[in-house]
Amino acid sequence: MAGKPHSVELYEKYDKGEMDINDFLRQYGKEKFFYSTPFGEKKDGSNALFVLNAPEGTGFLPIFSDMDRAKDFFEKVERAGYILMESTFHDILVTAKKANENAPVKLGVVVDPGYYGINVEVKNLDAVINMTA
Repeated sequence: MAGKPHSVELYEKYDKGEMDINDFLRQYGKEKFFYSTPFGEKKDGSNALFVLNAPEGTGFLPIFSDMDRAKDFFEKVERAGYILMESTFHDILVTAKKANENAPVKLGVVVDPGYYGINVEVKNLDAVINMTA
């Protein structure tokens, strides 16, 4: 990773109490992240849902502050092929909400799984979408 992503710097400022939740989310909503579709194929040829467990039978769609973290994650979970897409945090949340309308497993979002404590549960999508607009 060449330098620290701006989204990480924002999170660190928020975590240290240098900015309040409203300012953090307003700025964080504009940050770019990488993600892939939740459904895909494992290296053994089986199909899988590449999400992390979340409360009440929901899941977290993993998103990443840089491509290297995304590649590392998909390597660890033995995902075969995937395409990384780039979008703002806000737009990814909106996409998750729209996808949830017809999805068998409702998805929230987790940022850089294993690194930070940022996640948005399904039940909080609307509120966080509004705060990141």
